[in-house]
Amino acid sequence: MGIANIDLRHLRYFVAVAEQESISRAAKRLHVSQPPLSRQIRDLETEVGVALLERDSRRLILTGPGEVFLSEARAVLQRFDDALNLTREFAKRDGIRIRVGHSSGSSIDALPKILRGFQKLHPEAKVELRAMTTLEMVKLTNRGELDICLTIGQVSQDQKEFVIEEIGTYGLLAGVPQEHRFAQLEKIPLTELAQQPIISVNRSAYQWYNAYISQLLTPYNASFNVAEEHDRAEGVVAAVEAGRGVALFYEVWAKAIGERLILRELTPTPPRAPLVLFFRQDRRTSLISSFLRAAHAVRAT
Repeated sequence: MGIANIDLRHLRYFVAVAEQESISRAAKRLHVSQPPLSRQIRDLETEVGVALLERDSRRLILTGPGEVFLSEARAVLQRFDDALNLTREFAKRDGIRIRVGHSSGSSIDALPKILRGFQKLHPEAKVELRAMTTLEMVKLTNRGELDICLTIGQVSQDQKEFVIEEIGTYGLLAGVPQEHRFAQLEKIPLTELAQQPIISVNRSAYQWYNAYISQLLTPYNASFNVAEEHDRAEGVVAAVEAGRGVALFYEVWAKAIGERLILRELTPTPPRAPLVLFFRQDRRTSLISSFLRAAHAVRAT
């Protein structure tokens, strides 16, 4: 018998014999006959290479190595039982809950529409929404703490386990204070915008967005000035409203910004940013598939 052939049954048999101090009592507890149980214990000792039990006049007692093996066997069995319980609990939750990561911009228009469609498909399902950056979504999805994510921008193609689907695109608008001279323009030239102090979100947290605007502005000003960085788009809106600079917003933000800022199209027109859903293929569930169907239905309307 090779080491790979020692299975949980051997460990459970050994623990029962060690605790009962008797083959007969352990066999009764395990609902097995004595000869097979004795054979399993002998096979286990042969594989381990040392005696684990010895008999005195009345009972079986553990040897020194047997005491060590008992402690480790119990730990292995407990870990296995814990894994079973966690798996079963996850399976129960999987049938009624979906955990969705989303960016601020994607929640303004697309997410509510997708949720309405998903609700029709699974009225019994609970939805947990968590707003965060795309980098955070990737990390938590890989850790199994999110099921599916919705964001604006590209997701790294290095994530080979991910299914990444584009379900729409958003254009880009300039946001300026009410009193800014750009407010009088119908469209704002990128040549002029690139000379202004730019308010942005944090460059390390929002890498794709910052690379995106850098590609737009650098041809017009290689040393354009990012005057401030904020943790959230809401902070960018507040800073621009206060007159601290100008910013570039996905067009969907027009619904959230309202009259706080003046939003203008840009010339030349920038490439549109993708709205994407992503999830791990190896953790795809029926709820994820339904969420995807709801997203596709939104795209089709």
